[in-house]
Amino acid sequence: MNSILRFGCLYGLALVFSFYLSHLLLGTDPDNFTKGEIVGYSVMIISSLAVVMGIKEFKQKRAPAPLGFMNGLGVGLGISFIAASIFALYNWFYLAFINPEFTATYIQYSEQQIRSSGLDPVIIEQQLAELAHYAELMSSNFNQSVVMFATVFIIGLLFSVVTAIALRTSQIQPKI
Repeated sequence: MNSILRFGCLYGLALVFSFYLSHLLLGTDPDNFTKGEIVGYSVMIISSLAVVMGIKEFKQKRAPAPLGFMNGLGVGLGISFIAASIFALYNWFYLAFINPEFTATYIQYSEQQIRSSGLDPVIIEQQLAELAHYAELMSSNFNQSVVMFATVFIIGLLFSVVTAIALRTSQIQPKI
């Protein structure tokens, strides 16, 4: 349990710190949205290494007892849940207090990108309709925070499964 809490907080705080630093360095200019997405997903993936470290520490603390897949997966999912919760709270705070205009700015930027894409007018209209649906879904800070929770949790889930498979050990064999 200690490993779950420590590495979950480490993962979540790494996300919060990195995203806030990205906000400070890149600013809120729409021209930096693509860079921000690249940085954001990179940070999510890199900070997910906390799942690997947490499962590894949990395994070392249990030694010489074996680590089954389900135990490793449980630790990874616990870490991911804590990190995703922390990041969802940060996302809500960011949208409510730090940059309340983000969603509107992002939707306007996306609409401009679609209109200036040079694609067939039928495709442009389809993409604008999809954007309108997306804008409706993302009109709530709560909905956006749920999406961020799910994004972090799913990335953590993937890391958890792979790590639990890689670090699982079989039953201890009696020494003869």
